[in-house]
Amino acid sequence: MNFDFSKQKGKILPIKEKTQTSFLCYDEILYLECTGNLVFVFHTQNARHISYTSSLISNETILGDFGFVRISDNKIVNMYHVKKLNSIKREIHMSNGCVLEVSRRKWHKIAELFKS
Repeated sequence: MNFDFSKQKGKILPIKEKTQTSFLCYDEILYLECTGNLVFVFHTQNARHISYTSSLISNETILGDFGFVRISDNKIVNMYHVKKLNSIKREIHMSNGCVLEVSRRKWHKIAELFKS
């Protein structure tokens, strides 16, 4: 992989929820999933995800230079936490044990990232 994950250290994503603002370090974010205009952030700190109103495109723009890659229409993954690929099922296995499906269109890009 060609990512410089050291760029993630010290970078913080402010997440403005309804009543509070959370600050997550980039290296603690596992992946982001979007439903409509609601983004769910899954992270290493605990089992509860954080949700806030935003678009996946704006998050992709912010996080793209720091090792985050879009794997489907509604998910962006922190490649730092990817532990294994299953090419038969087009799946990514994350460091927390979660398995995410990669879209057919995005699979080629993900597979290329792991070859280099």
